[in-house]
Amino acid sequence: MTATYTQSFTSGILSGDQESSWSIIRQAVDEGKKTDYIFNHIITPSMVEIGALWQDNKISVADEHLATATCDFILARYKFEILQPRIKKVDSVIGKALFFCVENEEHDLGIRMTAQLFEEEGYDVRMMGANLPLEYVKEMARVWMPDVVGVSASMLAQGKKVPAYIQSLMETLDGTELLVGGRYLSLQAEEALQSIHDRVTMVHSPEDLSKWMDKDRKRGEVD
Repeated sequence: MTATYTQSFTSGILSGDQESSWSIIRQAVDEGKKTDYIFNHIITPSMVEIGALWQDNKISVADEHLATATCDFILARYKFEILQPRIKKVDSVIGKALFFCVENEEHDLGIRMTAQLFEEEGYDVRMMGANLPLEYVKEMARVWMPDVVGVSASMLAQGKKVPAYIQSLMETLDGTELLVGGRYLSLQAEEALQSIHDRVTMVHSPEDLSKWMDKDRKRGEVD
């Protein structure tokens, strides 16, 4: 059934059909699929497929942009139609979480889905979006003092910038957990990050994020 969801969703966003694309997501919700399943097994694989088709010159740049714009609409609709009613039922905020992409990184779909997962979990979330220079991140972090910071860099050139962001945030924040995601982080960047502090977690896959969130829930139960 997962393959059917993904194939249908991919076809829908490629054609720019917002309603048919939404109907796939709505069906999954009605069948009891959770948010992490919808994000990780329907939306993400579909966008990976779109990227592969573009790289193989099987679709045009215009096709890729149409699919991305349609997916953006679906993600926004999911938040306001599905997540918002759930978020309103949360008894209390369990922490503050700040998310962004490093400077010149325009691919923010993954970090936006992560932000929505945190909102559903009960966090007060600020999603700062794509292409955020370091000085603005530092200022927001200093003023707002988040408990968790999520950083994304999906392209190799931008991934090399991540250690400088993390080092600066570690100097600004005391006790904050830092999550770093991105498909194309260089080995050098990862080694640098892992040597900085044990509060830095590399998120290579949805499973890595799920494990971190499971640990966070257990910490909350103990507290």
